[in-house]
Order: sequence, then C-alpha cells, then structure tokens
Amino acid sequence: MNARRSGYAIAVVAVVVVGVLGALYLLKAPPFGEDTGDIEAGAVCDSLGPGPRAAGALRTVLPEKSSYAFDDDVNLRVDERDSGYGSDCFVSGGGDQLLRARTQMVRDEPFESWADGEVAQYADGKGRLTPFTTGLKGTASPSVAAVLVPCTSAGKIPGGQYDLSVVVHLEKAGKASDAGTRAGLIELAKNAAAYAHDKAKCDIALPA
Repeated sequence: MNARRSGYAIAVVAVVVVGVLGALYLLKAPPFGEDTGDIEAGAVCDSLGPGPRAAGALRTVLPEKSSYAFDDDVNLRVDERDSGYGSDCFVSGGGDQLLRARTQMVRDEPFESWADGEVAQYADGKGRLTPFTTGLKGTASPSVAAVLVPCTSAGKIPGGQYDLSVVVHLEKAGKASDAGTRAGLIELAKNAAAYAHDKAKCDIALPA
C-alpha cells in the first residue's frame, strides 16, 4: 500500500513538473527563452554615425530581441544648390519596428517652431520634452531625441539658410531607466547629425 501511494505521489509530481515546464516553454521563460541577439557595430546603419558608438547606444535603448535588422536609405546631395539630402534608418527586431532615425534638409526656422512641428508628436507628452545644449542644440524625452543643425548659408540654395533636422524616435523601449534611455537617444541623434553634416556637404561649421 505504501509503495502504491509512493508511486502515485511520484506520478503526480511528475505531471506537475511537466506542466510547469510546458508553461515556461510557451511563455518563453527561462530556460526556454530566446537568446538575446547582439548588435554588431558593422551591421548598424551608416547614417547613425560611427558603428561602435551607435551600437553601444542602441544596446542601451532597445529591448532585448533574438536578432536585429537595419535598413538604411541615404539620399546624397547632387550639388551645392540641391536641398534634397535626407536619410532614414529603420531598426527592427522580433517582427517589431523598434526605432527610426530620420534626417532631412529643411529651411531654417526658429528652434521652438521646429520642435513643435517635427519632434513633439513623438515625445509621449510635450511636457516630457526638454532641451539639451551641450554641443549641438536639441531636445529630447525618453522616446525621442532631435537636433537642428545649421548646414548651408543663405545664397547657396534658393530660399535662404538650410538646416539639418535629425529626429530619432524610439518606438519600443528597453529596460534602461528614462534618464539612461534619453541619454542614449541623444547620443544617437548627435552622431547622426555629425554624419549628415559631413555627407550633406554643409558649409556652416558644425557647433562644437
């Protein structure tokens, strides 16, 4: 009798263990969760600037995914009177779009009106959008960072001075704090702005 009870108890425990392991597998919980993919410096979009710096910032702001994909589209200027420079970098992982970094050459306008028109829509509430003034002039929140960089002086392109508008929008956040995520997005925006300033053949010097 004791042997029967002991065997029954073992069978019950086995069923419970199998059930728990099955649930963990379905939920992708450890030890069955997907391995986190690495973000290789050589794979990131060129338009995000130096690969190692961009990869480090992306590891900070992005959620963990088994793999990451980068799609970069850069349109260079034809000549010094061309205002068509622009780039788009899309970062995806696990079937989701995670981040978009967009650079456009735009006519010069006051910083505040540019931020209201191009950036505030991504800030998860305008109150969270705060400026930063170290080096390039920009504004950021835990979901977006953007800079407005003078590029071509008046007289080069019809319409007056032109600037570079760089907006990095985080669509899916990782586990970093809001402050850490904001800092990572600012680094990405500044690096993208420096890359664009060079490729767009700007004649106004990049602010220190």
